[in-house]
Amino acid sequence: MKKLLIILSLTIFSCSDSSSDTDCCNGTEDQQTTYLAQFALKNAASFPIGNVVSANKIQTNNQFVSALLNDFNSITAENDMKMRNIFVGPDIYDFSDGDIIVNFAKENGLRVFGHALIWHSSIPDWLESFGGSDLEFEQLIENYIKATVSHFSEEKMNINGQEISVVAGWDVVNEAFTTQAENAIFRQRIGNDYVEKCFSWAREADPNVKLFYNDYGLETNLNKVNQVIELIDNLRSNNIDIDGVGLQMHIDHINPLLSQIENHLDLIIEKNILIHFSELDITVNKNNDIVSLTYERAESQENRYRDITNLYHNIPPENRFGITLWGMRDIDSWLLNHHNNPNEYPLLFDTGYNTKIAHRGFIEGLE
Repeated sequence: MKKLLIILSLTIFSCSDSSSDTDCCNGTEDQQTTYLAQFALKNAASFPIGNVVSANKIQTNNQFVSALLNDFNSITAENDMKMRNIFVGPDIYDFSDGDIIVNFAKENGLRVFGHALIWHSSIPDWLESFGGSDLEFEQLIENYIKATVSHFSEEKMNINGQEISVVAGWDVVNEAFTTQAENAIFRQRIGNDYVEKCFSWAREADPNVKLFYNDYGLETNLNKVNQVIELIDNLRSNNIDIDGVGLQMHIDHINPLLSQIENHLDLIIEKNILIHFSELDITVNKNNDIVSLTYERAESQENRYRDITNLYHNIPPENRFGITLWGMRDIDSWLLNHHNNPNEYPLLFDTGYNTKIAHRGFIEGLE
């Protein structure tokens, strides 16, 4: 009896005195939404891992740059290389923000992905109201695409003794299969074959850069998947290059089902084409029922990131172009404004650039 009392008292003392992250009495892990990362995303993957940048951010935000260089080896300009920012007047281009990004990438050995040459939501006001003929309009678009792609093809860097372009690929056309795109000026003034023409002009400007079509909803919308497959077939039948498809992957921690994503992905991979998970983020508060990130939602998000990166990791290596996260910190995400919800937490870093457990899930999916 005395021995039993001694054991019990030691156990009680040990539990009450514990200051570790583990509840020693029940063995459950402390429910933290962040963790101390031991590995960088880029070192865990056999393909590029990217994030979005701006010229302003890489010049002024040292914490952002530190997190970027630690975890990522590919960057996409969130807005600075879109038409509205570059195409400032008829045959007048401002490449300055894009040049800052490309030079930064070159200095740090990062790949740049160009986004996006043609998008109905990034049309300069002067072009929207252009009063010239349709042929003149088409010539302006052709000149813009060729000038932009050609300009950014000039910067090279040496990787493992091989000279390569800093800008490795472009989203030539973004989100063409929407009502807004159907009614936008590109289709109205160039014609139903404007996408094909844009791809052709981009290839004329650079014979080596990878050319992508990018869209949202491909993980859920089978009709859109079929439209993309038809586009691929049409381009190839006309001897026009398309190298890859970007699946934006703006998804939720619950929906869509992983099996649905996989089925749609397989249909596109069957076209023997590069796959880019191009704008990945995972929401946890679509119903706006939490005001801070709970451990339950963080854990669900961690599991979801693990499933998504594992899905990508398991596609054939020859079809993998990379995964790009659409933002660094939750507070920086476009979704907060898009969903009018400041209590959304879709990314891998919290406000203080601490790695969330979703970061851990991302890495575990690559194992």
